[in-house]
Amino acid sequence: MLRFPHFSRLPRHLLLPALLCALAPSLYAQIEVKLNIPRHLFVCYEPIVATVSISNMTGHDITLSDQPPERWFAFEIYNTDNTTVPPRATDYHLDPLSIPNGETVKRKVNLVNLYPVTDYGMYHARAVVYFAPLDKYFGSKPQSFEVSEGQTLWQQTVGIPDGEKDAGQYRTFELLSFHQPDGDVLYVRIQDKDAGVVYATVPLGHLVMGYPPEEFVDTSCHLHVLQMVSPKEYLYTGLGPNAELLGQQDYADVKTRPHLRRSPEGTVGIAGGVAVVPQTPQEAAAASGPKLSDRPPGMPAD
Repeated sequence: MLRFPHFSRLPRHLLLPALLCALAPSLYAQIEVKLNIPRHLFVCYEPIVATVSISNMTGHDITLSDQPPERWFAFEIYNTDNTTVPPRATDYHLDPLSIPNGETVKRKVNLVNLYPVTDYGMYHARAVVYFAPLDKYFGSKPQSFEVSEGQTLWQQTVGIPDGEKDAGQYRTFELLSFHQPDGDVLYVRIQDKDAGVVYATVPLGHLVMGYPPEEFVDTSCHLHVLQMVSPKEYLYTGLGPNAELLGQQDYADVKTRPHLRRSPEGTVGIAGGVAVVPQTPQEAAAASGPKLSDRPPGMPAD
């Protein structure tokens, strides 16, 4: 147990130096850790992308590195029962991270890839950094998030045809509606139920209730979805059987309403409406809200 000096027994002229020595680690050797989880509600198996910020306030350049058995970076996650959620892999390696004095480094981490936070309920997470030269841990303030399930709107299981990747396997496509604080969002889930693999559970965009989305699976096992995201505005999304994003495009209801049309050969396209090409990234974000393409680059499937 850590014991501090008994300051009341020290001479007055030694009291201040002793106090400064006791507080030196917190005053002069600080590493500040912050954790940001952008939302409170998530659909089961949806990527939970947390941003971790590590600020070097030690007064000199530092390098964070593993000192077995200690890892220099980890998360502490507790579930609804206040039980620790262990990582999916306990024997992992992290490359050292150098941070110049006064600088801040940020990293995005998908918690679903690292921890089994896919059961329904509330979770509390904290990012922790270990600094070997001080043999000390620095942790962020806890952040909470809840994992729930959406309402299934449509579901279909199809086989991947010959000539396509993973031919002979089966994929189940599912569209779900999930209520967020700023409105309802349409999600897509792609999985191989026989193998127990979920390739993706991700938001496609806002969903206007009362206007159910259109969906088709073509002969190549590609999913096509068209949804109304606001009055007179629609969003088309194309997805492959392993959650590959084939494309997204906004359409406007000008004279004719856009709709999915399947050809006799089994291909799917858009009929009616007018394709909208945003002039700026801000206009693209405002057109229909969150999209599958908003995921961080390189985000792996779950």
